[in-house]
Amino acid sequence: MRKLNSHYSRYTVVITGLICLVGLGILATPPKSQARNAAGPAGASLGALVHGMHAFPAAAPRPAATQDAGQAAPAPAAKPVELPEGDGKPIATEYCQVCHKLTNLTKAHKNLDDWKDTIHTMMDRGAAIPDDKVDVLAAYLFKNFGPKDATAAANAPAAAPATPSPAPDQAAASAPAPAKAIPVELPDGDGKAIATENCQACHKLTNLTKAHKSLDDWKDTVQVMIDRGANVPPDKVDILVQYLAKNFGPKDASAPATSSPVN
Repeated sequence: MRKLNSHYSRYTVVITGLICLVGLGILATPPKSQARNAAGPAGASLGALVHGMHAFPAAAPRPAATQDAGQAAPAPAAKPVELPEGDGKPIATEYCQVCHKLTNLTKAHKNLDDWKDTIHTMMDRGAAIPDDKVDVLAAYLFKNFGPKDATAAANAPAAAPATPSPAPDQAAASAPAPAKAIPVELPDGDGKAIATENCQACHKLTNLTKAHKSLDDWKDTVQVMIDRGANVPPDKVDILVQYLAKNFGPKDASAPATSSPVN
C-alpha cells in the first residue's frame, strides 16, 4: 500500500504541474480581437514592405559610362561640301565625286582651257560625263573656280554709280592704252612647226610652255590629243615629242632630254 500511495502521489504532482502550465498558457493568450489588432499594423507593414519590393524594377538601368578625363573627344564629322548654284552643279555633283572629293574642285583655280583639259583627262580615265555636258560643266567650273582674280571680279557686287564722265578729249588723253597679249613664241627646233600648227588648234600654246613633263609624259599627252582629234601626222609624232621634252621637260632637269626616241 505504501508503494502504491507513493506512485500515486508522484503522478498527482506531475498532472497538477501540467494543468498549471496549461492554465498559465491560457491566461497569457490575449483575446482574438486584441491579437488581430496587435497583428494588424505589423502585418500591414510587412505587406507594404513586400509590395514595395515588387514595385522596384528587376534591374535598375546602369548609368552610361562616363568619358575618362584624359580621353580625347571624338572629332566632329566633316561638313559636306556644297557647290555654288548653277547649271553645272548637278553635273559636277553626279560625276566628279565618283572618284574624288568635291574639295578637289573648290580648291582649284583654273582658266577655262585648263578646266576643259582636266575634264577630258577625267573622261579618259573613265568619268562617264556626257559629251553634250562638257562645255556646261567647264563653264560652271571656270565661273566659280577660275583664277582667283577672275573669280573675284565675276562675283564682285555691282559697282557704285559712275561719276560724270570727263570730256571726250580728256578721257582719250587720260585713258591708258589697253595691254596687248604678247603672242607666245616657241623655241626653234624641228618640232616647232608641228606644235604651232596642231597644238594651238584646240588650246593656247601656253599649255605647252607652262608644262614641265618627262619624255614619257609628253608621249602620253600627245597620244591623248590625237585620240581627241588632233591631226598630228603619225610620222611626226616622235619629232614633236622629242621637241616638247627637250624644251619643256621637268624643271629640275639640268640637261635636255636624252631618252631614246619614242617607239
